[in-house]
Amino acid sequence: MAWDKLSLREFIEKVADKNPTPGGGAVSALVCALAAALNEMVSNLTLARNDYSDWHAEMERTLENMKEIRLKMLEHIELDIKAFDEVIEAYKMPKETEEQKEARKTAIQEALKKAAKVPYEVCRYSREVLRFAEIVARWGNINAISDAVSAAELAFGAFQAAKANVLINLNSIKDEQFVEYMKHELRTLTGEAEGALKAVKEVAKERGKLGL
Repeated sequence: MAWDKLSLREFIEKVADKNPTPGGGAVSALVCALAAALNEMVSNLTLARNDYSDWHAEMERTLENMKEIRLKMLEHIELDIKAFDEVIEAYKMPKETEEQKEARKTAIQEALKKAAKVPYEVCRYSREVLRFAEIVARWGNINAISDAVSAAELAFGAFQAAKANVLINLNSIKDEQFVEYMKHELRTLTGEAEGALKAVKEVAKERGKLGL
């Protein structure tokens, strides 16, 4: 099934049913795609205004990057579902003989690594969407700054959801070097994502909008 071709209603209904896929990883990819789309919208609204011409180049760069991420994240919906399905299939492998047990164990570990890598990519791309949200918040059309903040909040939510899906898979992976590398990367990405979200909120406050 081409998951990214479903209507939004159909996709949500699939998430809600009794099947484990699409789950948190796929949903986080969709949310990241939506966040990127909001950055694109703010960029387009800025490009439509001549009084923002000094920042048109930045908006065009944002459009290019956000479109690429949006399309990649739609692909990652299906990649995440397939990765989870491969884990389930690996656990279903026969384990009657020692040879079968060993093959099953190897297949499970490889499938778990793949299932961790897909949401990890969502984390990376969500961090990028957050960085560009700061750009559109700072230099974009002031009338759409709430959309830039929304993009940042959604991207951070996607980041956190994807991170949870990485960590749940890491718990069952025996390769300590792989696990430590992934956790180190997540710690770095988390700091960057948190910093970018904070920056977007500060920019919105500086520009006299959304201050509480």
